[in-house]
Amino acid sequence: MPKLPVSNVRRHLLGSAGALTVLNLSGAAPRAFAQSRSLAASTFPGAWETAHRAALLPAVQKATGVKDITLTPLLPLEKISRLVASKSNPAFDVIIMDDGGFVPGLNNDLFDPLPPLANLKDIPKRFQFVKNLGVGVSLQVFGIGYNTERIKTPPTSWNDLLRPEYKGRVGLVQIGSTLGGAWMVEIARMNGGSEENMDPAFAWLKKVMPNVSAIAPSPGALSTLLGQGQVDITVLYSNNLADLQGKGLPIALARPDSGWGVVRSGMHIIRNGRNPDLAAAYINEAISVDVQRALAEMPYALIPTNTRVPMSRPLLQYAKSVADVESFNQPDWVRYSPLRQGYIDRFNREVKAGA
Repeated sequence: MPKLPVSNVRRHLLGSAGALTVLNLSGAAPRAFAQSRSLAASTFPGAWETAHRAALLPAVQKATGVKDITLTPLLPLEKISRLVASKSNPAFDVIIMDDGGFVPGLNNDLFDPLPPLANLKDIPKRFQFVKNLGVGVSLQVFGIGYNTERIKTPPTSWNDLLRPEYKGRVGLVQIGSTLGGAWMVEIARMNGGSEENMDPAFAWLKKVMPNVSAIAPSPGALSTLLGQGQVDITVLYSNNLADLQGKGLPIALARPDSGWGVVRSGMHIIRNGRNPDLAAAYINEAISVDVQRALAEMPYALIPTNTRVPMSRPLLQYAKSVADVESFNQPDWVRYSPLRQGYIDRFNREVKAGA
């Protein structure tokens, strides 16, 4: 193969995810060269890791020829801490973050802009990140999760959590989690507040606290409490619902009258990473039709961001298409994030289960 000018190498690599299998930069056989490289990526713990190992990693390996892919499950703030501590020699080439983790990463200058990706044209702008610093690879809808055997009448409003018959049966999640922050913004808006005025949300919390039996540190931990019957009604992500239903548990997700909420899970190329071209190929596969179609099915039921991917049967309860999800409630994280630590501190001071 003729040698490409340096200025064209990166463009050639990224023009197609499979380019790495045929482009020889080392003088070795192309496949041997690809197999000699490695990629370090992060995922979320639990069902996310299972889903990415089952559907995403094989697609990336097939597209690039790279077999050595290290996938590390971490929560968003753990990733930020690691990357801030080693900015010149980061542990990851590519990471997945939710909305709540993106702004701290942005503020710490951790991300590189995405190069042109073949599949990016199919992702709505609302699901792409500012300054081209990442793209949503999945969406998590949230609503009112409840045990259908213990709660016979489906809830219709967040205010249903205030009902006296739910005393000792309500679960919450820490506001430091992305779900907790997004849900608190919903409660604030419902009561006349906003990302910059959370007083109405904290006033509402004081009213619900007599019903609260547990406050979980993360959505996964809260999902476990619901599945174990330690709480009967709570805020819940759609992918956690799929995990619980996949285990045969009597859990449903109700749409509140204020509407479904949505959080993006995005992938980002890490600045100073060793393999930005492989990171880009990894993301391109994550937003591909084939990968997102596979992850939309049970037992994962991850909501796609690619408009060419139809909603699977378990996702039709939320929307008929990706375009429908664009209208769901979404916090303005750029407005919320500068105030986030203050809200976390206030939550820790004022909110105690059983208070």
